Amino acid sequence: MAQQDLIPFRRIVEMVRDFCSQRRSGTVFIVSEDNRMAQVHLDGGNIVALLCRGRHGQEAVAGMRTMQAARLRFDESVRAVSHPEPVNTNEVLASLWAGAAAPAAPALVPAPAQPASSATVTAVQAATLEKILIQYIGPMGEIVCADHLAQAGNLKALIAVLADEVPDKAQAALFTREANRMLGVD
Repeated sequence: MAQQDLIPFRRIVEMVRDFCSQRRSGTVFIVSEDNRMAQVHLDGGNIVALLCRGRHGQEAVAGMRTMQAARLRFDESVRAVSHPEPVNTNEVLASLWAGAAAPAAPALVPAPAQPASSATVTAVQAATLEKILIQYIGPMGEIVCADHLAQAGNLKALIAVLADEVPDKAQAALFTREANRMLGVD
């Protein structure tokens, strides 16, 4: 997949607002510049569930508000999954908009350099991991896998970081076992 350009988070919020006003159903997959993943589930233009790094509802909104830029993918084939915690679409959009309007303070300490080489992960291994990850987090797995591949030092490290992207801990453990089995990692 070609690397999609990052979109300012304020524009991401506008796009979600547009999907709501168009009364669309499906899932908005968002991956931030630092590889945090969020999902916004829509049903007839209403936000019925939010997920960000394993958190739901307002906790997910708080995590999303710290994003500065991200990639977005809307998939109508991934049907909305309601969460027991009720979500008010207008409140969520207002909260995300408020967070997008206030830029975060610059980091005082630069982030440590990530290894740039993925030479120890073959294209076949990467494609296998992508296919497995998609089973656990949906179509956004394609982007998440590609983003982490560029930073992976080796196959075992890549599997571990991809498992962290699976919000449910039990599902993350299943992903790890399946990836290790399929790729022969001990």
